[in-house]
Amino acid sequence: MGMEFVSVRVGLQKLTGCARRWSIATLLFVVAGGLYGQNAASSLLSIRLEQRKGDAVQAVPQNTVFRNGEILRFRLTSQINGYLYVLDKGTSGNAAVLFPASGPAGSNRIEVGRNYLVPAEGEGWFEVSGPTGFDVLYFLVSATPIDLPRQGSANPGGEPVEPKAAPPPPNLLPRCDDEIFKARGECVDASAGVAPLAPGAPVPRELVPLARTASRDIVLTDEDGDTGIQSAPAAKLPIMYTFRLAHRE
Repeated sequence: MGMEFVSVRVGLQKLTGCARRWSIATLLFVVAGGLYGQNAASSLLSIRLEQRKGDAVQAVPQNTVFRNGEILRFRLTSQINGYLYVLDKGTSGNAAVLFPASGPAGSNRIEVGRNYLVPAEGEGWFEVSGPTGFDVLYFLVSATPIDLPRQGSANPGGEPVEPKAAPPPPNLLPRCDDEIFKARGECVDASAGVAPLAPGAPVPRELVPLARTASRDIVLTDEDGDTGIQSAPAAKLPIMYTFRLAHRE
C-alpha cells in the first residue's frame, strides 16, 4: 500500500469541544484477545457509532452514509480482558493508530465491562472530511501486548499489502439504498459497518506480520442497537476485522 504511519493528529483539526477532523476513506480495526481454543462463540466487543449535533449525542446506524462536516466518534464496550489496537486507513493512503492514544500515557489495555472511545484522544470526536468513499478501520485484540511494526517494515511471508490509495471506481463509491431513502429519507449503504476481513484480502503494511496468524472469523449480533462482535465457534485469537465508514462530500 506504500502508506506511512502518521500521528493521529496529522490531518486533524481541533474543533470546539475536542472535535477533530481527518480524511475518511477506510478505517481498519484490529482486535487481538486471549480466547484461544474455545469451541463456542465468545464475545469480544460491542461497538456503537455516535453523532454529535449541537449539545446532543445520539447513536446512529453504522451503515449510514455520512456527509462531510458531520461529527462522530466510536464507543466500544469490552467483554474481555486484553489489548486493543485500532488502525485507520484513510483515502489519502496514510495510516494512523487511533487506539491506544499517542504518548507515554496511552494504554491499549482493555477490561471487561469498561467503555472506550475511538479515537482515544480527548473525547474522541472527529469531523468527517475528505473525498467520497469508505474509511476502513482494522481492529486487533490480544491477550498480550503486540508491538505494531514501524513504517517501512518488511513484508514477511508474502502477505498481500494494500497499494497506495487511488480514486475508487464509481461502482465502489457509497450508494444510498433507494427503498430506505424513499421510505425514511435516510441514506444507508448495506456494505458499510462492521465486516469480517476476507481471506487473502490486502492489509496495511503495519499489520502484515500479524495477518498471517490472526483469525478473521467473527459472528455479528444485534445488542439493543449496538453491534456485538464474537469470535466464531472454534476460531482462535488474535482476531482481525474491519469497519467500513461510508461518507460523501
